[in-house]
Order: sequence, then C-alpha cells, then structure tokens
Amino acid sequence: MTWATRITILRLILVPVFVAFVITYEGTDPHEEIWRYAALLVFGIAAISDALDGFLARHWNQSSALGALLDPVADKLLLLAALISLSFRPFTFPIWFPVIIISRDAILLVGYSVLRHFHVPMDIKPHWTGKLSTVFTLLAIGAVLLELDRSFILGLCALGASLALFCTVVYVRAGLNLLKRSGHTAATVVNK
Repeated sequence: MTWATRITILRLILVPVFVAFVITYEGTDPHEEIWRYAALLVFGIAAISDALDGFLARHWNQSSALGALLDPVADKLLLLAALISLSFRPFTFPIWFPVIIISRDAILLVGYSVLRHFHVPMDIKPHWTGKLSTVFTLLAIGAVLLELDRSFILGLCALGASLALFCTVVYVRAGLNLLKRSGHTAATVVNK
C-alpha cells in the first residue's frame, strides 16, 4: 500500500472524529472552545492531507487503483460531514450553499452510476472548476470554524457555489456526450 493511499485512509478516519468534535462543541453550554479548536485542527489536517496525498500520487509515482477510488470518497465525505454538522449552528452557511454542494455531488454520483450501468468507457479527470469549488468550500468551512466575519463567509460560499454549478454543467454535458457516442440516448423503435 502506498503512502498516498495511507494518507487517504487517515482522512477517512478523521471524518467521524471531526463530526464528534463539532457535536461535542455544540452540546456544551456555554460552548467549550477547546472542542471547536479540536474540530478546526482535525479539519485542517484532513484538508492538508488531501493536497499531500495528491502530491505523493502524482510526483512520487504513488498512484494506485485503491487510492484513485478512495480519494474522491474521502473528499466528499469530509465536505458533506462538515457542511451537514456545521449547518445546525445558528449561522453557518446560507441554506443554498450546502444544497448546491450536496446536489452537485448527488448529480455526479447518479451520472457516474448511469455510465457504469451502460458500461460506457470513461476516463474521469477532475475539471479545474470542480477543484477550485472544493478549495472555496474548504475555505468557507474553515472560516465558519474560525468564526470569521459573516460577509467573508458569504463571499467564499458564493464563489464555491458558483464554481460548483459551473462544473456540474461541464460534467453533465461530458456524461451526456459519452452516452450519445455510445448509442444509449437514441430512441428505440418498438414493433407492435
């Protein structure tokens, strides 16, 4: 097993730890800041590990089939866990932000499942807008954990959501083109 894959597995393990710290923080009255700082630390380690495992996989030739499968799963779980667990606070994100980010991931998962169902050959390469959307989403989550200015958080959310919408359109168009080329979008004639 490569070091890149080990780091990805560590990120998967950190997701429930992060959620536990956020829930513990929210459950204390008054809030015990140590739990928020612990959640921030775990989130920071998980976010940095995403960049680190990618660097190792690309530059040190540590790509593996397992790592290629687990890396996007770890990324999505971290984002979804953070968006959902932090949405229970009085103000974290505007409601449209987690809805757009979660909907994008759901649409991409459905599209991937459809392509797999029809055995359509595909070479999945992340679009730069998707990567940038993830960066702004991570920054927005970090800003919430740091309790930064609301307008700053809204700006990060707007950038992350806009890029998420754009990359969703890019991926859906690419998926439909793959289906069209493979002949799965043509109408079928039913003889009566």
